[in-house]
Amino acid sequence: MTSTPERPMRIKIITLVLCGAAMVAAGAVFEWWWLLGTGVWALIVAFLAEMIYRP
Repeated sequence: MTSTPERPMRIKIITLVLCGAAMVAAGAVFEWWWLLGTGVWALIVAFLAEMIYRP
């Protein structure tokens, strides 16, 4: 398997989406608004990075 230049960025975006989704879910379950808000911002950053970084 050869490594492509966009692979490290893709892994970072996927990791950010998964962490953001986990924070949103945990924030909703425990009703911790600060965690939910942080998760939403992580998802926003992930989707913006996906839109901006198009190889």
